[in-house]
Amino acid sequence: MTVPRPAPLWVTLEGANGVGKTRLAALLREQVERALVLDELPDAAPERLPGKVIAALAEGGDPFLRTGHPLTETLALLGLAVRRREESPAAAVVIEDRGCDSVAVYQALTLAERDGSDPYPIALRLLAMADRWRPRSDLTVLVTNDETTRRAQWAARLGRPLTRDEHHRAVAVAQLHARIAGEEPDRYLVLDLAELTTAQALSVLTSAVAALTSPAGASS
Repeated sequence: MTVPRPAPLWVTLEGANGVGKTRLAALLREQVERALVLDELPDAAPERLPGKVIAALAEGGDPFLRTGHPLTETLALLGLAVRRREESPAAAVVIEDRGCDSVAVYQALTLAERDGSDPYPIALRLLAMADRWRPRSDLTVLVTNDETTRRAQWAARLGRPLTRDEHHRAVAVAQLHARIAGEEPDRYLVLDLAELTTAQALSVLTSAVAALTSPAGASS
């Protein structure tokens, strides 16, 4: 009889472009035994299904994957987020670079653009929809940073200055993430890299993961 593989501990790092979460995820991987980092969806391998879907959404060149069909985009991205959880990678700890929270935030902003509505309730509805198909992460980490640093780090990654639209969208993303986390403080570990050094943030994060992987944390 085949013994089912235990489900990995799922840690998701969320945040606006340029906050430093991808670097933090890579550093956490070095600190945690049998850990695997899942790149954010836009960086999916182009030969696999997620990469093909992302390529189709990005065909028009929009960095926020806006094709003019926001409902279709939203369902596609939520579907990819659910699919990656269902695959249950062979690891003790999965470190996910962006998950359902990011999909909800970015797509809520896109959907709200149609009529100028408040994106917050839209984001909550998208999260509730995702909950029907995918369990919440064991640990959701919101990484934040000051606006100047966010802008400079994202521009460096792109290799060019940000456009006005990209800058405004990044600010809106950071604000909406913060609003959701502020309303659900028990669900989020917030790491502000404007207040903490990378080493300090990594220490806090490593301790949080260790608490969840210890026998006491696993049974709670």
